Order: sequence, then C-alpha cells, then structure tokens
Amino acid sequence: MKNILEFEINDDYLYLLYKAKNTIWYFNEIIGDGYCGYSAIKFKNKSEIFVWLENVRVENDRYHGVLPENNEVHSILIAEAVDWMLIVDQRLIGGYTIRYYNETLSEDKKVDFEIHCGFRIDLGNDLFKADRSTAEGAIIALENFYSEKNIEGVLSCKDFNMEAENVLLESNLEFSKDIHSKIKTVLKISLLEDLERNGFPNFENIERVFTLLDSRAGQQLIEERIIFEDGSTVSNKFWVGFIKDDGWKVLNLVD
Repeated sequence: MKNILEFEINDDYLYLLYKAKNTIWYFNEIIGDGYCGYSAIKFKNKSEIFVWLENVRVENDRYHGVLPENNEVHSILIAEAVDWMLIVDQRLIGGYTIRYYNETLSEDKKVDFEIHCGFRIDLGNDLFKADRSTAEGAIIALENFYSEKNIEGVLSCKDFNMEAENVLLESNLEFSKDIHSKIKTVLKISLLEDLERNGFPNFENIERVFTLLDSRAGQQLIEERIIFEDGSTVSNKFWVGFIKDDGWKVLNLVD
C-alpha cells in the first residue's frame, strides 16, 4: 500500500489496532510457512509517519521487506508493527487500518477505493487465537469445543458464578448468596440439558467478525458476527468476563 490514509483516531480505531495486534500471530504463521502472495506490515518510520513494509519475511524478532515508496530493503522489530495484511484470492485479510478508512467512505467511494487498491474489502475474518487470553479468543475456543462435542472444554470456557451475578444485575434483583447460588446452579443445568436435548451446535467452516460494544469492570460486551460459506450472517452478543489467573470466560447472551 503506497497511500498514506488520514482519518480520525477514536475508540473504534483503537479497537481495530487491538485486533491487529492480537491476530498478527496468523500473519507470522502464514509467512513462516512460505506464503508467496502479497504481504505487508505497517509501522511508524523515523518521520513519525505510518507506512507499509511489503514482501515481508520473518527472521527471529524482526520483519524484513521492501519500502514501496523507494524500493529500499528495510527491517523493523516485530514489536514495532501496528497492522498487517495479506491478499488472498484478491481479498484483503487483516489490514485493519485500511478497513477503518474504508468504513469512513460513502458506498460509491468504497467501490472506487476497492478499484484503486486492486483487492476486495469485505467483512473480513478476525483470526484471534482460540484461547482465553482475549475475550474474542474465549468465544472462538468455546465454539470450537462445541464443534468437537467436548463438554469439559465447553465448561472450561464458562463461569456460572459471574454469569449469575449478571442475571441478578440485569433483572434488578437484590443480591443474596442463596439466590445467587440457585441461579448459578440453574444456569449450568440449563446448559447441560439444552446440549442433551438439542445436541452440540457446529461452528466449522465459518468466519467471524468481532465488535466491542461496551465494557464494565472486568467484563466486555462483544458482538460476534458469524459469516457462513454461502455469505449469510448471524450476530450474537456476549458478556465475556476476565478471571484472574484463569483468563476470559464467556458469560450470558444479550438480546
């Protein structure tokens, strides 16, 4: 990408930088496996301008590539990268700052921008690691365990104690240990009975796009948009809670 894109820095933009940081493992893995298509890393140069480094390879703790504005060979520390992108089948993967800029445009200008870029900018696919180090990764981990029909794995991604607190809060019920304990038990039993009655949902062959909707002490409200192979989508909203020394846990769905 040769263009310097200018846009407002706000919470939405900062969340996209967070996405880039927490999905760059995928870029590193793909490049390490010998990917030969277009690849680029964004970083801040000595002039305090964000630019792209293209045709990237990874060696130890550095990215090596070429600066498109002058074709000079250049390298940066991996920690200096703020965004990444791949072009796969003429489709943008990653490129979160590009996506942010694209969303500031009118529909007509979006078409012009895609033509100018030479690749398709669709909803994307947020490739967080499927673990509990992030709220989004906890959701993916839970869904993977559902697909594997692994009940122990499913339960490891849940925290009924915190979820019961949310139910009390959202129902405007006065907190008591007895009511909290009963709700906690009901939540777990309801989940197990639902899986026994309806079976495990399957989340294979899908793509995901996450949005941070809200946050409060130790919790985030995350919207997950699931994109199926036929292009149809469905969205769910989850409170996800952080447990010290145990990572993020998926809590209650929100209507």
